[in-house]
Amino acid sequence: MADIQNLVLSFELGLVACAAVILLIADYERKSGKVMGFLAKYTMPIFLLHTLFAAPLRSVLLKIGITNAEVHVVLGLGISFAGPIIAAWIMKKTKWLEFFLYPNKIIKHYV
Repeated sequence: MADIQNLVLSFELGLVACAAVILLIADYERKSGKVMGFLAKYTMPIFLLHTLFAAPLRSVLLKIGITNAEVHVVLGLGISFAGPIIAAWIMKKTKWLEFFLYPNKIIKHYV
């Protein structure tokens, strides 16, 4: 890690890093849009539920003595996507649970 004291340079490097990530994702999506299409279907459940899965995982990892940052990040990202997608599949099976993710869909059906 570079010890950068110039805040403008630090900001510019951050912008370049963000642009690089966006360009990599755009190139990957062009090659394999199926993954992004799948994740796009579950944007709302991931947004709403990711913390309910990531926070307990982090607590459990710390309680059992795992403090490695890489392990926390990899497992946290994995459960932040997989957990809400599985929960959404389960919630989709029953209308009253699906209401918590897509209330307009349920209200529109009954009104």
